[in-house]
Amino acid sequence: MALRPSPMSQGDDGSDLDYSVLLSDVMDAQGQGLAIFDEDATLLRCNASFRGMINNALADILEPGLSWDMLLREFVARGVLLSSAAQRFAAMEEQLDAGEVDVPPFEMDMPNGAAFQAKMQQTSTGGFLLSIRDITARRKLAESAREADELLEKVLEACPANVVMSRVGDGQILYRSPAATELLGTTKQTTEHFASREERADFITALLPDGRLDDMNVTSLRPDGARFPSLVSARLIDYRGEEVMVSSTVDISREVEMRRKLAEQREQIFQAEKMSALGELLAGVAHELNNPLSVVVGQALMLREENTDPETLRRVEKISDAAERCARIVKSFLAMARQQPVRLVPIDVGETVEMAIDALLNGTDGLSTEVQTDLGPDLPQVRGDAHQLAQVVINLITNAEQAIRDSGTGDLIRVALRHDARGDAVELVISDNGPGIPDSIRRRIFDPLFTTKPVGTGTGLGLALAHRVIAAHDGQIRFEPEPGGGARFVIHLPVTVGGDGQVAEVEDAETSAANARILVIDDEQDVCDLIREVLEKEGFAVDIAGTAEAGLEKLSGQVYTLVLTDLNMPGMGGRGLYETVLRTRPHMAQRIGFVTGDTMSPQASGFLNGAGRPYLEKPIAPAELRKLAHSMLSGLKGGRK
Repeated sequence: MALRPSPMSQGDDGSDLDYSVLLSDVMDAQGQGLAIFDEDATLLRCNASFRGMINNALADILEPGLSWDMLLREFVARGVLLSSAAQRFAAMEEQLDAGEVDVPPFEMDMPNGAAFQAKMQQTSTGGFLLSIRDITARRKLAESAREADELLEKVLEACPANVVMSRVGDGQILYRSPAATELLGTTKQTTEHFASREERADFITALLPDGRLDDMNVTSLRPDGARFPSLVSARLIDYRGEEVMVSSTVDISREVEMRRKLAEQREQIFQAEKMSALGELLAGVAHELNNPLSVVVGQALMLREENTDPETLRRVEKISDAAERCARIVKSFLAMARQQPVRLVPIDVGETVEMAIDALLNGTDGLSTEVQTDLGPDLPQVRGDAHQLAQVVINLITNAEQAIRDSGTGDLIRVALRHDARGDAVELVISDNGPGIPDSIRRRIFDPLFTTKPVGTGTGLGLALAHRVIAAHDGQIRFEPEPGGGARFVIHLPVTVGGDGQVAEVEDAETSAANARILVIDDEQDVCDLIREVLEKEGFAVDIAGTAEAGLEKLSGQVYTLVLTDLNMPGMGGRGLYETVLRTRPHMAQRIGFVTGDTMSPQASGFLNGAGRPYLEKPIAPAELRKLAHSMLSGLKGGRK
């Protein structure tokens, strides 16, 4: 088909305008490839961009008058287009012939690796316009963006940290990582992640000024509604024209629990160090008080046994009561200062607790408050001293009873035992519904000499001694306030491994003191006189010596049934005397016993445990002294020589 002649017109300056040339200029100025075909599908013209996009592969035939069918065949034959693209072009032209005004564009891949977008549309003259746009760069950019999105998605899906993307205004969640879903659930709004609306409001208020917030402490909610402490960090970003928050929540439950346990351990270490330091001080004080107290206690008891005058007995009773109270305090000092309990053997804690409660119920004053017990069945044994643990139970129950009675608040004491399998321990809980312990003094309740009781009714040693006893059993004791009021003490005692739980006890045996001679060695003359007086009244013959060296001299010239010696004395002391006798006269070493005020120092306790000889702690009570002498005689009579 021949080209139509180009219309001519006259410009403003009178010159002729060639619209055909103007059309070519306009087409060449376009960045996309353009080709115009008439109603017979014959090429009218194409621009330079069209020629460049097909690499001028049809330069010899790409001229006006080229038919559409020929163009497509040559495109395929010369490797410009794939056959599939040519078929698509042919179909598009048929759609236009069928009357479709605007056919949707399609993308095609070129053999040379380029990518184009083609579009065909009808012209007003009945022909059509073919436009081709190079989308290679755009496709590569889209491919890179898609790869980046895929990488980001993989990172977020695999990332152990949780990430939540949400609107600031209503908290609507736009995206959450799997880790966030696992921690916080599938809620639709971040408002449901906070335990309280006030906390979220504070969080948003802190975030908005700078658009960033790091590690704010909040209480979050798990999918099951359980609360947990957390740290939340967030940033504000612009996403599709609206303000969006990207946040991350870190569960710090373990860290909080660990800090709590570390704080408890630090407190226990501090308490142990404080008790150790005070124990050394108390040990020194007790040692200095032992000898004079022994004299006061012993003489008072002997006066009470010997006198019948009522007025004298009344006065002796007062002296005796005061002296015995001093003796109990000193013995408490000694027990507190002692590094290990007297006997650690496998015991039944349930029986020990029952023994303590029975002692209180059957005591002189009894108990005015109801005591409920819940002692779990089949509890494992613990390694401990039943008497000392019973004393701890007695102290705690007595404290609870006194608090309830004095305050008029509460009416129940509960004692429970259970096996803590996870901690491999037996847990003893003594609680009450009384007035409880004020916050201001809770940190001091285990301090020695600290008491809230009136003067004369408390020494401040009960809880301190309980702490010491439990620590010596490798256990723990702690105070916990009861939610509804009252006090709650929890004791953990480690379960023992092995052991038959049997303790060899030396039975008291009344044996005759006739013909028995005892040597008493002590550097305190008053103590020597007291011991001699008590033993002589029991029928023993008694000699005394003021030093270990003097005692050895007496032993060399006299045969003694028993030797009772102090441990700490000037010169070689009781230890040197025992080692000398053991080396020179070993059979005589089996007749030696110790009466001493120093049983808590590592040196003294180590020696006494190693020697295996009987001993009596000062202050001395006449009954205990007589019992010691008779038990040693009984041992000799039974063949232990």
